Amino acid sequence: MNGPADQNVVLREDLNVAQLGLISIQRKIAPDYTSWKVAFERSGIASEVECNGAQKYGVPHGIDNDSYLALQELYIEQGCPENGVLVFTIYRLLQMCGLEDSGANRRMLRESLERLSATQYWISGAWRSHEDDDWVTVGFRLIEKLVFTRSRKDVDGAKLIAVTLPQELTRNIRNGYFKFVSTSLLRQLGQPARAAYRVLDALRHDPVQHQARTVSLQIPLMDLAQRCGIATDKPDKIRRTLDPIHEDLLHSEYLKDVEVTGRGKRQVVTYTFGQASAEADPELVALLVAMKVPVVAAKKTALDHPQHVRIGVEQARAILARGYRPQNEVGFVLDVVRSYGSGKYAWPEGTDSPEEIPKKLPRKAAAPAPQEDVPASKEDLVRTLAFLLKAEGVRREEITSLPEGILKDIHQRVLGRPKEEREQAVSLLKSLLSLN
Repeated sequence: MNGPADQNVVLREDLNVAQLGLISIQRKIAPDYTSWKVAFERSGIASEVECNGAQKYGVPHGIDNDSYLALQELYIEQGCPENGVLVFTIYRLLQMCGLEDSGANRRMLRESLERLSATQYWISGAWRSHEDDDWVTVGFRLIEKLVFTRSRKDVDGAKLIAVTLPQELTRNIRNGYFKFVSTSLLRQLGQPARAAYRVLDALRHDPVQHQARTVSLQIPLMDLAQRCGIATDKPDKIRRTLDPIHEDLLHSEYLKDVEVTGRGKRQVVTYTFGQASAEADPELVALLVAMKVPVVAAKKTALDHPQHVRIGVEQARAILARGYRPQNEVGFVLDVVRSYGSGKYAWPEGTDSPEEIPKKLPRKAAAPAPQEDVPASKEDLVRTLAFLLKAEGVRREEITSLPEGILKDIHQRVLGRPKEEREQAVSLLKSLLSLN
């Protein structure tokens, strides 16, 4: 992938899509391969997935893996709008998918979008709804609505493309139900190894405690074929498809070892993994969450632009404090952070010089954060503390019950403080909750 990949960013995608094998890893499919249906267990839950594509396009496969990952990335880049709508150019999508700008590639991506829009899925008991902490049965298309706007002369592409992603997916992404995708690894791999990497990486994650990943994975060969969308039930053909993929993933050092045991349809594949994904600095994430940035977008921005988050947030806050009201405040904050240093946004007159700002911002083991770094409203305080203290077992509804003054005090004691002081603050909060 070019574009974001060239900047060594880390991409995100909903964990359900890859774990359920909604898009086949195969580069080519038979002309009459327009539907499939599989059954398996996911986290001990009996699950069934049915896919019905259009005769014209077949079922999603091959390049659709790249294009759909790009759509999820663009959704996050654009601030995770609640209506699920993202707008982009065909050229931007080409960049995201690592493709040259040619008429053939434009047509291929347009067909990919149309195929994703034309395919209906029915998922029985297997879709994980992170916000509701539940398993649901649901039917949707990976692209619920697709709109092209083009000039008459542009027969191969479009000036602008508007895509509406399904609510089930966007709710999960906004609530942090995603896995990381390494762009540096994607650059090393071709299809179908890129798609297989994302399936295997998804299967490493626990569907409920989705941030937990295993260092090894054991899976029956026939189940693996279903998750990868390999259109055959012949074990030897499945092995022939997987063998070159395993070689690529071993060569890239994503896999340390692959072992296949058993015979026929009873074969079992055991993977031992190598590379680990990067994690975002929780302090930087908290600063962005306090500015109403969704957690997933905050984590991505903190990973991609760690050197700009503190000063970018301060600049955005200074501009907003002077009365500027952008149409999309979250998008504005993210843009200020990402473009910091480019000269796109000027500091308001009368504010401290940019060189002085970092000295005032909260850092680990530093003095308590200044008052201007405390979220402006109680709702913002609750959102920030819920994120910071999630690992401590503190629930959002409990935090909401406390007075705003206490919440501000706890916030100052938690953000950017040493471990010992943080633990004391958590202990104090829990004591207050028990008395409340």
